[in-house]
Amino acid sequence: MKPFGLAACMLLFVLVFGMPIVYSIDPPDDGFEYSSEDVSQFTDFFTMDAPATSSEVESYNPSGREPSSVYFGDRSTSYYTYQSTYSGTNSLWIMGSSSWAQRVICPLGAYLSLLAYSSSGGRADFYEIYPDGGVLRKSYSFYPGYSRLIFEADEVGRHILIFALNNQPSNVVIVDVSGGGWPPSPGPGPSPWPSAGSARVIFSSSWLRGYSVFVDGSYVGGDGQGGDPLDGTYSLNVAGNQYHTLEISSGDQTYSEEGTFLTGYTYRLSI
Repeated sequence: MKPFGLAACMLLFVLVFGMPIVYSIDPPDDGFEYSSEDVSQFTDFFTMDAPATSSEVESYNPSGREPSSVYFGDRSTSYYTYQSTYSGTNSLWIMGSSSWAQRVICPLGAYLSLLAYSSSGGRADFYEIYPDGGVLRKSYSFYPGYSRLIFEADEVGRHILIFALNNQPSNVVIVDVSGGGWPPSPGPGPSPWPSAGSARVIFSSSWLRGYSVFVDGSYVGGDGQGGDPLDGTYSLNVAGNQYHTLEISSGDQTYSEEGTFLTGYTYRLSI
């Protein structure tokens, strides 16, 4: 089905839902491109291999595999708080291995699992707004509760997803698609993305040079040390989903950061 224009889509939302859309869904500036470090924060949410599914829509029961958290943009809450607060409304999520989100960055050609919730189920109209403003409409039969369907990132840019069932709209989900392949081709120097089971930490300073880095009290390297260029930047991987104390030291100056570093995420620490 050929996508139709964004203006037509907005009119459609008013006619079908009885209300205008008020979400802020402005795309990134023209020419903006996400880096491998941006994408690496969301590796739990996508795969580059097409999932084996027997149908377009599958029933999904989260019981026993509930996410540890759900993310509303930059905010997060527990799954149980979300259930008690928002249960019963039509909702749309991107499913990760340990959490759900409403906005993800992924590479071109990636596949994501979407979870659509409706208490009653039924025939739903599903809309995808493409980066150029064109709109693709599909119709699905959703199960009562959660339905799982696959989204393919087939065009670089911002994709906006929403569905309507029983004349009630869901929330908007945003998928920002990067043009780079995955995993990215490594250049000279250390890998720019987390290794399996790790989190990436990047220290950077515009004024401090030659500092040493310690993880949980153990020396691991430093700026300008062991072949690292003396440029104020040093990066390393730490074990993911664990609490760490990170410290840098230069002469009588010491700076520290501590907390839980999640697998697949990249943390930039400016000094």
